[in-house]
Amino acid sequence: MTKKERNKKLVNKTIRNRIINKRYISTIKTLSKLFILKKKEFNDNNNNQEKQKKNIIEIGNILKNLYSIIDKAVKKRVIHKNTAARKKSKVGKIYFSIKS
Repeated sequence: MTKKERNKKLVNKTIRNRIINKRYISTIKTLSKLFILKKKEFNDNNNNQEKQKKNIIEIGNILKNLYSIIDKAVKKRVIHKNTAARKKSKVGKIYFSIKS
């Protein structure tokens, strides 16, 4: 294999990996924004108990998915483990303050 062919393969591999990594980052951002949006909905529905219970369940599901994606991103070395810990801690504090 010549140097030129090897470089072509490396470029293709880099492009493929960049797309995969962007997918993880994008999903984390999307779920984080959705989490914050649902939290605001929860705060707006102070007087309606049924909607609050429904929102807590939805927020819990979003949190579970967010934790899962963050952990997978760390496993694939897309984000650093300390960054993941910071993100998980931030949303966890919000969730557990709502739940209690």
